[in-house]
Amino acid sequence: MKINITLLFIAICTFGLAQTTKKVLFIGNSYTYVNDLPSLVDSIANHFGNDIIKDQSTPGGYTLEGHSTNTTTLSKISANNWDFVVIQEQSQRPSFPYAQVTTDVYPYAKILCDSIRSANECAIPLFYGTWGRRDGDPQWDSINTFEKMNNRLYNAYEYMADANSGKLSPVGIGFRHVSDDASSPISHTQLYAGDGSHPSIFGSYLAACIFYNMIFDASPVGNTYIPNGINSTEAQYLQNVAFHVTNEVDSLNLDFTMPTSNFTQNNFGLTASFTNQSQHAFTYNWDFGDGTFSTDTNPTHTYSQSGTYTVILQATYCLNSDYYTYQVTVNDSTNSVLEQQKDEFYIYTDTYNQTIIKLQTPHQIVSIYNLNGQLVKQYKTNSTETIIDINQSGLYFVKVNQTVKKISVFK
Repeated sequence: MKINITLLFIAICTFGLAQTTKKVLFIGNSYTYVNDLPSLVDSIANHFGNDIIKDQSTPGGYTLEGHSTNTTTLSKISANNWDFVVIQEQSQRPSFPYAQVTTDVYPYAKILCDSIRSANECAIPLFYGTWGRRDGDPQWDSINTFEKMNNRLYNAYEYMADANSGKLSPVGIGFRHVSDDASSPISHTQLYAGDGSHPSIFGSYLAACIFYNMIFDASPVGNTYIPNGINSTEAQYLQNVAFHVTNEVDSLNLDFTMPTSNFTQNNFGLTASFTNQSQHAFTYNWDFGDGTFSTDTNPTHTYSQSGTYTVILQATYCLNSDYYTYQVTVNDSTNSVLEQQKDEFYIYTDTYNQTIIKLQTPHQIVSIYNLNGQLVKQYKTNSTETIIDINQSGLYFVKVNQTVKKISVFK
């Protein structure tokens, strides 16, 4: 008896240690709350010894545009350190003409993803790739069948997942698989409620199995949770469809993409401007190679002297980083101008909008006169560079030895 109790205790502890808990927020509308999709996913997880901490913001008919300013949605996003935030657009919008989708859908997907990562950089947006309506949408010939509408939806959701470095839950591909499978124990029509749009319990269970696979990176096949209205044969079939479309369909872009670091740069004198071309990253750390650093996305940096510097950009998403290193050479362009002009001095404006006089040699007398010939200021320089500080706007003459130049001052 003691041995059995010990074994039971070990089994219980092992089970407890193996449990995985994920925190998931669902953002969407009736496609999510019909049949309570979050609870279906949780039930599947529970029967495998796992769990999800869940919440949802799913008002009927809501769009991503509506969610992007909805105080309830935004407060839920920031209320927890979510592992995944499921994003579901209104059922038709992503299938509309491309020009309309680019203005009415994509910008709001980005706004939501930015909000998600502002709350938790490590949270992964999980786009809910919904399905074409049973009979398509008669508004346009391009979406007037299930197949046409389903393809347009998939293309839009795949783009949003890729553009926002998220994941795609390919539920619409699961619907298509059932539709194409002549041996399926479930007809394509059975995936829908009576309106030919919302999911039936079959459609929601298929979606839940796909979401389980995406969230836990584990197969739903063999799960013993079967909701009312589905028999064991049908449940097993839908589990296998879910596994197939999330693991065996090569054309799908489902996975999170690691960050890649890259940049280009242009020089003007000692100043280098950097254009960040990194992908799938959300924080940046620049090392300019001269002991200075920046976290700006596209910084501009002025070096103190000419030379070649090793610039390193670290691009990061969550705990994943990539590095790009480039040798940047800068030169004091004013020196080259002086060599070309062979003149006593050269005047230029620096990056701080200061008027600088650059001399060929130090220890010179710099005299500044107004248009009436009156001496306004005079400098005895100790170096080859001096800031010309004049309080009033106007035209002035600058004289060094026998060379005179005219400058304009704006205050």
